[in-house]
Amino acid sequence: MNVRKLSLSVLGLAGLVAGAAHADAPATKWYDKLTVGGYIDGYYQMPLTGDTVSVNKAYPNRVFDTTTNEFNFGGGELTLATSDDKSKTSYYVDLLLGPLADVVNAPNYAPSGFMVGQAYVTDSFGNAKFTLGKFGTIIGTEVTSPLADPNFSRGLVYGLEPVYSTGLKLDYTLPASFTLTGLIDDGNSVDNAISEGKGYGLELAYAGIKNLTTSLAYYGAPVAKLPTGISYQDFLNFLAAYQATDTLSFNAEYLYNTTLSTITNTDPNKGPVAFSPKTQAYALYASWTTPMAGLSIVPRFEQVVRPDSRVGLTNNYLNNSYTLTLKYVEGPLTHFLEFRDDSSNNYVYSDNKPTPTFSQSEMTLTYAAAYGF
Repeated sequence: MNVRKLSLSVLGLAGLVAGAAHADAPATKWYDKLTVGGYIDGYYQMPLTGDTVSVNKAYPNRVFDTTTNEFNFGGGELTLATSDDKSKTSYYVDLLLGPLADVVNAPNYAPSGFMVGQAYVTDSFGNAKFTLGKFGTIIGTEVTSPLADPNFSRGLVYGLEPVYSTGLKLDYTLPASFTLTGLIDDGNSVDNAISEGKGYGLELAYAGIKNLTTSLAYYGAPVAKLPTGISYQDFLNFLAAYQATDTLSFNAEYLYNTTLSTITNTDPNKGPVAFSPKTQAYALYASWTTPMAGLSIVPRFEQVVRPDSRVGLTNNYLNNSYTLTLKYVEGPLTHFLEFRDDSSNNYVYSDNKPTPTFSQSEMTLTYAAAYGF
């Protein structure tokens, strides 16, 4: 609004009123800067191929949707955030509730239905921003909240990645649209981190091409103490996001994950073969906002590849996943209708019986609703 046409007398009167109000205004309290948000979600998942419940619970390769043919409370999140423009300091906390917290907690300790997801403070000095506390990983593109993800179910690639880091992170804005991120933390949140050794991460992001953002990240975390030293699990992650039009976007992810130590596998289905669990994973997303207000269509393809150590097999162990999600936003409520098909040449979809073909697959149809506030 253009205020230059106001008369001097009106401006003078407004200034007197504003000055009087300012003189009587109480000091801003910390809770005046507090922003509260979050979500809750629930879903019903229908199996389309056989009895998948026992397989999912025994081998939760499909993250966060480990029950079928049931109504489920998926979980929830409560976020608290504050910021101070004068000091450039901000605080952020999110609390995970219900099954969501149980699944994230599972590698570390018994399910509780509650956990602190993130809790950190940030402070900025020029081009540098420091983050101290527990914060989201630099690896991957999907997050815990379905409202912030393109699909409702988290993908195969998400299940291979760390979720959080507890430590110190530095984001530094460089010339030519580059941003450099470095961190040191207590280890990979997906594994039972050992007390010896620290995790290290480095990411370089680039946003200098119109409608395209890319990043390359490395993260290494201790996973075991060996007589020869500490064994590290390494992640190499490439992300790209391209906004083709106002209604069409594409995302791509490549993940390389390896443990430097050699592990002897004693699983009778795989045989006592020594191998190094090196994994490559790919994910491709597209998102199209349809002419119908609030409705988008999101397909996703993923593939996980790693050496197969089972007796008599020399091919790679492959998992393929195809997901098609219809996402409809209606005010604070988001509806999801999602079809998903997972297949593998491994035994994970055949009640632990070796199946060196893709004849076994797991198909589900899910309706979900998430309420954000």
